[in-house]
Amino acid sequence: MEVYRFIHTADLHLDSALSSINNGQKAKTRRMELTDCFKRMADFAVANNVFGIIVAGDMFDVKNASPSVKMQVIDVIKSAGNVNFYLLGGNHDDKAFDDDFINALPNNAVMLKNGVRYRSGKVVIAGFEGDVVDESQVPAFDENDFNVAVMHGQVVSGNGEGINIKKFAGKNIDYLALGHIHKFEEGKIDRRGKWAYCGCPEGRGFDEIGEKGFVLFDTLGNIKFVPFCRRRLNEIKVDVSGLDSYITQLDKIKKDLLSYSTDDAFKIILVGQVDPALRIDVGAISARLDHVFYAKVVDKTTPKFDVKKLENEKSLRGEFFRVVNLLDVSEEHKQQILKLGFCALEGREVNDDQD
Repeated sequence: MEVYRFIHTADLHLDSALSSINNGQKAKTRRMELTDCFKRMADFAVANNVFGIIVAGDMFDVKNASPSVKMQVIDVIKSAGNVNFYLLGGNHDDKAFDDDFINALPNNAVMLKNGVRYRSGKVVIAGFEGDVVDESQVPAFDENDFNVAVMHGQVVSGNGEGINIKKFAGKNIDYLALGHIHKFEEGKIDRRGKWAYCGCPEGRGFDEIGEKGFVLFDTLGNIKFVPFCRRRLNEIKVDVSGLDSYITQLDKIKKDLLSYSTDDAFKIILVGQVDPALRIDVGAISARLDHVFYAKVVDKTTPKFDVKKLENEKSLRGEFFRVVNLLDVSEEHKQQILKLGFCALEGREVNDDQD
């Protein structure tokens, strides 16, 4: 049998608001990069003799995706000529695939609906809509074909609602292309078949950190995760204990960033114990990190107190310290309460932007 290669992608979330990037121009750049990612993926497919691109849901971020973004997707598909596209709606974008969009699709693209099977030689591809797919919705495939099932939802076990992979054992599925989870995962269906979440091809927020890309698989059973994102989103912790000036803190952050690409975006979490009289200006620090694409600084430091002194201090500060110490909350929560409280007692600006 001729060997076919496929790209498995999902969760592009085109036209996303990207609210986690608190910079209008940088957010606009990232939105453009999300759309460009789909174009780069199509170019990769053309250059590497890939037969088809499977989008396992959430091509768009919302049901009312803008006409311009939809048209860009159509243009990318048209420009890919010999590459076939298999599109499945997800929980975010199922309504985005309206009649106008579907009617504009060229001959090298199909919408996967209702388990309809599309054959190319000995390869059969079928998509199953909805975030709950029961085994009764998936009749067994022909064992003599290479069979690809496409779904968008959460993998579950037991009687949970979602996609129970164990229940698809014995249905002659060779590859189950999954969308919905934004990180790469893979596993076995049975002795024959494999499944994978490809993850999202580009991180959109700091809950989607690290390397992102797509899955490249073929009809020989090979599965490979291909890093492909334009830039990575990283969350790093920087210990600024004992660094009681803006300059020394900034220098420490820059030093810790040296091992990363300046093209990346960063959420930098400051940790450690610092002088309680010190106000960390996260906005000013973020502004001085303009050598990287984007930086957001979050202050999670805790105040370094003279505990014995405060326990016996006859003052509002001492009383506040003793009251907080009696609270039935975590030590981390106590430290944050003390930090904010002492700022307020001393008339300093309270910075509680911890996200």
